[in-house]
Amino acid sequence: MKKLIDDRGRIFGRVSIIDVIVLAVVIVLAVATLTRFSESDTPLASANTVKVTFTVKIPRTRLNVADLIRPGDNLYTEYGTFIGVIKDVGTVEATTPEPRVDGTYVIAKIQERYDIILTVEANCSYSDGRYYADRIYEIYANSEQRMTTKYNIFTGIILSLAAG
Repeated sequence: MKKLIDDRGRIFGRVSIIDVIVLAVVIVLAVATLTRFSESDTPLASANTVKVTFTVKIPRTRLNVADLIRPGDNLYTEYGTFIGVIKDVGTVEATTPEPRVDGTYVIAKIQERYDIILTVEANCSYSDGRYYADRIYEIYANSEQRMTTKYNIFTGIILSLAAG
């Protein structure tokens, strides 16, 4: 009866155990590489792409900031992820609640400050009830995000979101 591994480290006297280990490592690395870079394995690969329109409010800014944001400008995250294209830019006077002596509040205008309202369109991936710009950046209402255009960096609040 033959031994499983002989005194020279060969399985059944034919194949070296080191060769078997090296072959196993190569197979594991090949499978891991294929799995990692296979596009069909990403969670949003099979997601639907839908056109989404959302509204962003940039609160309490100077009017010159609004002048640097124009329809047609691309909107990005602070890390450079493309969010969408600005379709409309509007401004309204910024307000704040001011306390009164009697304990009530009144809405007061803030001098020389404006809320900029952007209307943005994007093609988003839709998966599990969520919208993702550039397949990685989740867009949802009431989120406060750092955003950029070609000439500006600001914090915007996504007010509303509508698909279609």
